[in-house]
Amino acid sequence: MVVPLLGHQVALVINDCLSGCQRPIYVDFSNYCRSKMEKLINPAIKGTANVLKSCSKASSVRRVVLTSSCSSIRYRDDATQASPLNESSWSDIDYCKRYSIKQHHFITRIGLLDTYIFEWQLWYAYAKTLAEKEAWRLSKDFRIDLVVVNPSFVVGPLLAPQPTSTLHMILSLLKGERPDYPNTTVGFVHIDDVVLSHILAMEDSRASGRLVCSSSVAHWSEIVEMLRAKYPYYPIPNKCGDQKGDSNPHSMDTTKIRELGFPPFKTLPQMFDDCVKSFQEKKFL
Repeated sequence: MVVPLLGHQVALVINDCLSGCQRPIYVDFSNYCRSKMEKLINPAIKGTANVLKSCSKASSVRRVVLTSSCSSIRYRDDATQASPLNESSWSDIDYCKRYSIKQHHFITRIGLLDTYIFEWQLWYAYAKTLAEKEAWRLSKDFRIDLVVVNPSFVVGPLLAPQPTSTLHMILSLLKGERPDYPNTTVGFVHIDDVVLSHILAMEDSRASGRLVCSSSVAHWSEIVEMLRAKYPYYPIPNKCGDQKGDSNPHSMDTTKIRELGFPPFKTLPQMFDDCVKSFQEKKFL
């Protein structure tokens, strides 16, 4: 069920959803914003608090699984030196604020609609870091068994009628609607692996704390090169963006989730091939 976490009588709605539920999963929010950054930060923090508070009152709840992000882990001045980054690593709030400026405004056509996308570069990381820290504070106060999944940039086939915010970015690259590709080094992960990690976090009694869910780390220039080689008929931009603060080389340590029996992560070619195939099948390309 989808509930308006900041709407009127929100607590009553969430409480009703949690009735009889043993292991609720609170998933991600969009990492693109169409207006002020407050519309990204407030839902992240208040929404997380609303869910955790309601879970603390639901006698049926045994464990809460929260979707956070590797964005709450990798944004820091020493990301390269501290790599591989793991569950003990946190993004630096001051670092996120330093680079949180509006970087791009572009239009992508979805169906018959022109969608205006504003990228507030590191406000997403700022919001996710604050929201996750608030979740851990509340879980301690309320004595909630909380497990957090930290996925990196999610790629793969569409699971909904419309592309998610991350898939919007890939689609806009393939359609040549962006002037450049991101000057970003980031981990990528297949949506199938993200789903599996949440099932593991929900069902495996050994799961605890944070779980990094990330396959290969790459700069977007590597992704663009791979896509051009496989799909030369798409007008993919060849210019790199000039945004700062998002290109620090780093690596992610997934030892913890693999020790729980998690299978090998899907590769970059697998996740992007599945993504492009899905775009084609659903007539977005």
